[in-house]
Amino acid sequence: MFYLIENNIDLEDLDKELLNHKLIGVDTEFRRKSKEDIKLALIQINNGDEIFLIDCIAIGQYQGNCMFLKDSSVCKIFHSFREDIEAIFSWTNQELKNTFDTQLANAFLGGSFSISYQNLVEKMLDVKIDKFETRSNWVRRPLRDAQLLYAASDVEFLLDLHQKQLQELEQLGRFSWLQEELSYSKYKLECEENRKSIKSTHKLTKEQEKRFLTDFNLLVQSLSESFKINKTLVFSKKSQKELLKLILIEGTESALCNLTLWRKELLLEKLLDLIKKYNLNF
Repeated sequence: MFYLIENNIDLEDLDKELLNHKLIGVDTEFRRKSKEDIKLALIQINNGDEIFLIDCIAIGQYQGNCMFLKDSSVCKIFHSFREDIEAIFSWTNQELKNTFDTQLANAFLGGSFSISYQNLVEKMLDVKIDKFETRSNWVRRPLRDAQLLYAASDVEFLLDLHQKQLQELEQLGRFSWLQEELSYSKYKLECEENRKSIKSTHKLTKEQEKRFLTDFNLLVQSLSESFKINKTLVFSKKSQKELLKLILIEGTESALCNLTLWRKELLLEKLLDLIKKYNLNF
């Protein structure tokens, strides 16, 4: 069961109602042709009692009736939130506050870093979800009943996933790690853009780089196994290469300042030993 929101009057009423909730599940459907060309079609909301489908195409130009998205008292629960946030921004031109990502939480609990929503629901809740409308044209109107039902199912279990994951994260003392990582994702993207044109001031031979990265990867693998955290989340191979490049550009101290606190807690001591081994203390 769901309610379709197709005009600003109903959206304004929904916005006021959602501002009274501490937790809501959120998903989006959109069309993306390029990094910059993105069109938001639907925002799906589960407030714990009911599911709402906000038809952004029918509503048209955004008129400020989704204040719940940037209200820090309302926790927005997503699965794999990066593109959803970009899609929402393309319509509202506002950044979200207070988010939770069930895909990222799964990685902090030792699971896959890229698990799908459908597979996570089946894994944690033993429920199978229909996948047939995944590649639908969400911009074309009218939407078919099958599309609407599929869209509603994408938020149906987010609150249940959040409840189970939050309990496990708090038991392991990792909820603050997740919060830090959610904030760090945006900061990291900004830093990557700023450094694209910067060249290294120090050099290693290709063989030295290869040996350093091999040892770095073994260190990450060992720590991920010890703490039961997904290896890619701890430090992907791409991120390992980026950190080495950053050390060569800015020096060790500056490069390591950019690490999240939870990563420092896990690997800083051993990483410093590795850096010393390869004389990278610039």
